[in-house]
Amino acid sequence: MELQAIIEKRQSIRHYLEGGIPDADLEDIIKAAATAPSGKNTQNWHFIAIKNRKVIQRIADAISEKNESICLEMDKVDKEKADRFRKFCKNFTVFWRDTAPAIILTMATVYVPSGYNEYKLIGAEQELLLDLMGYRNPGMQSVGAACENLTLKAIDLGYGTCWLTSANYAAAEIEQILKEEIGFEKDGYFFVNMFAIGLPQANQKSPAKKALEEVYTLVK
Repeated sequence: MELQAIIEKRQSIRHYLEGGIPDADLEDIIKAAATAPSGKNTQNWHFIAIKNRKVIQRIADAISEKNESICLEMDKVDKEKADRFRKFCKNFTVFWRDTAPAIILTMATVYVPSGYNEYKLIGAEQELLLDLMGYRNPGMQSVGAACENLTLKAIDLGYGTCWLTSANYAAAEIEQILKEEIGFEKDGYFFVNMFAIGLPQANQKSPAKKALEEVYTLVK
């Protein structure tokens, strides 16, 4: 498929056809992700592809349980907002529970940007340090580049993905499941996002993108 067609075809896929994903295709998808640029070539990512239904269900259950624990506290303050959060979790966070043939979890490490240690050495204000590590975090930019490669390669191979960060409030629970189920304990790595992936059903709707003039400035 031509690159422009792949880019234009990318959308969040939440409905999948029956059919699995060969291990070789998953490997090709992760190879593409791993070719992305990264700050100082740290390649500060690790991807975990999961096809095992028991592990997928455990992760979905952990997210749902964490969501409900938050919602029970929200009930005391605003029941309507709590119910909206419950509905969001069901429809947008764990929709893949029984339908996606696989999920891919993205793990990352902390990246210390250029200037951070230098600022610390000269006694810079904490606000400057937080600005470098937070707002402009190059490590997350690197992981984002890898994740975009991942989803575009998936499209090239005929699959659809949904890039998910809505489960990040259950990161600790997800990391514990990975430790218990597959023994994943890569030092310094933490959960940052996940992808549902599978053969996409046709005619899925996506929200409109902003007009070009809203996101682009040309200086001549």
